[in-house]
Amino acid sequence: MRRLLLAALIAGTTLSLVACAPTIDATAARESLSEVTEEPAEPDVSDELDAPLEIEPLECLPYLVVTARGTGEPSRGQLLSPVARAISDARPDEVLQLDLDYPADTDVQAGGTLGARTLIETLNLQTEVCAEQRFVLLGYSQGALVVGDALAAPEARLVGGAAGVLSEAAAQRVLAVVFYGNPRFVGSEAFDYGSYDARMNGILPRPPGSLDAYAERLRDYCVAGDFVCQSSLDLDEEPHVEYYSNGMQQDGAAFAITRLDPPRPAADDAENADDAENADDAENADDAEDADAAEDAGETGDAGADGTEPDPGRR
Repeated sequence: MRRLLLAALIAGTTLSLVACAPTIDATAARESLSEVTEEPAEPDVSDELDAPLEIEPLECLPYLVVTARGTGEPSRGQLLSPVARAISDARPDEVLQLDLDYPADTDVQAGGTLGARTLIETLNLQTEVCAEQRFVLLGYSQGALVVGDALAAPEARLVGGAAGVLSEAAAQRVLAVVFYGNPRFVGSEAFDYGSYDARMNGILPRPPGSLDAYAERLRDYCVAGDFVCQSSLDLDEEPHVEYYSNGMQQDGAAFAITRLDPPRPAADDAENADDAENADDAENADDAEDADAAEDAGETGDAGADGTEPDPGRR
């Protein structure tokens, strides 16, 4: 698999890491994530958070790549921007990029519920209106929590428990899922990648096996010492932003690209192929015409000078 990932990069995936790592307040981040497990909001507030949204259909390109940013990250210049761009560059004119519209602030329960609900309804709608569109989902930190909970069964969620579920058709269209610094990381899962300690889980580990349906399509990246995905007591923020510079952006993009269909021929290539085919057809036609002419000439040579058949008795 590693060889496939590298091959995908060498084949034209150039990843320009222009995103800058944000400054993380480790204490505030840990507290905001931990608050998700506290008593839920009052019923009327919860109902408002889980109410249906008005989602507009998007363009029906072959692939929709959704990014769910981490707490406090901007929509532009986030960790996932170069990953999405690399996927798009690998399939020119075939990829629609969407940054998930959710607050990504410290109110994880409210904002995460909105994010999960928005993602579920967007993917279900796109499945209905776009006959062939398929999905790549990317999440960092709180964004990984949101995407993972949207994919999981409601009983395994911490946010968006009443936000509905992905339709079976929409779930089947998810080609690849890539997480970084996931607070719901479980160290024993087969889809985990990185320098993590397998004995340690994230701050809010999800029930083991709750994403088994996506296991072959999922990569969950975690580095040792990341206080979010390793639940470290050492609140050093550096490991949690190490993904900006440790090569895992490239690895995640390459994995997603290997899950896509082979590139479509460029218009020029298709035109050249048609020209070559037409040239071959013309050449074959000329050859056939020449062969017919030669055969006709041979038959004429066998006839007499006056065009009559030669006397078989003459020598």
